[in-house]
Amino acid sequence: LSECVAVNAQLDALLAVQRDDDVIQGIEARIASLAPRLARLDAERQTAARAVASAEAAVEREAERHVHLTARAQDFRRLHERAVSQAEQGHRAAQAMTAASAQLDIARRALGDAESEQNASAGRLTTVRQAHAAALERLEAVDRAQEGERASVEADRDALAGELAGARTHRAASAGEVEPRLLLRYERVRARRRSQAVYPVRNFSCGSCDTAVATQRRAALLGGSIDVCESCGVLLYAPPAAVAAPALG
Repeated sequence: LSECVAVNAQLDALLAVQRDDDVIQGIEARIASLAPRLARLDAERQTAARAVASAEAAVEREAERHVHLTARAQDFRRLHERAVSQAEQGHRAAQAMTAASAQLDIARRALGDAESEQNASAGRLTTVRQAHAAALERLEAVDRAQEGERASVEADRDALAGELAGARTHRAASAGEVEPRLLLRYERVRARRRSQAVYPVRNFSCGSCDTAVATQRRAALLGGSIDVCESCGVLLYAPPAAVAAPALG
């Protein structure tokens, strides 16, 4: 009798562990269900952030080009100023004046081209800066729009994390009541199935796959033993009704 009571106590403790694992698995599923919401929010924000980064890179490239073209225009401007100064010196010989005039024409055209490129670059720089400002505004708008939903998801996640910690603590206490070898057998089955691992027999058939329990093993189940289904590998036990039925008979 004492042995039967001990076996039943182990069964009760094991079923308590299973209930705790079911609770933990449910909480983990609820936490996992938050992932698509966060992924959608992150994807939307990443798109806006990439647009900002691309606009920043465009601004940097055009700013560098503009600095280069400004310096180039300044060089041609100095060259043009020298050519003007030389052309204005009336005491030069006719040949020198002709050379100075030609140099002035070259400098004027070069300066015009350089200033045209500089002005075009300034226009492009204004455009890319405006695009960058618009991208920043879009990112800020996304952050504002997501603020409430992100806060809600994070609050749900924090609450579930608290529930999960409590459930795991409770499970650890329940597991401490189960004989280590039996607990190890249970955990192996649970890890393999990722679901319920302990089932009652129904009319001496497995409660999971309906495979009949061999006749020579039924007496042990009725005596309170925990057995293994030969077909699907779950742990089996006889519920009180199955134990009482033969006694009544």
